[in-house]
Amino acid sequence: MNAYDRAVQRALAATGQTHLTTHQLAELLNRVDEATDHAQHLQRLHPGHATTRDRLHAAGMTCARIGLQDEGDPEFLDALLSELARR
Repeated sequence: MNAYDRAVQRALAATGQTHLTTHQLAELLNRVDEATDHAQHLQRLHPGHATTRDRLHAAGMTCARIGLQDEGDPEFLDALLSELARR
């Protein structure tokens, strides 16, 4: 298992999403991949907010606006970015 796979597994555990099927995980990773640039841009625009969900709210945006599903995707994105930053 490479460093990215380990980071994904730790992020899944941190967000309680260890029950996902392979297909569901692939979809989640695709959504997160598409949303990462948007989330990082929001982080620069709203540095006072700690989470992607809070930054979206501050910007008056929904999760869907950046391609995420509302149930757990923003938290997984934050956890994954945090895990990847540890490397």
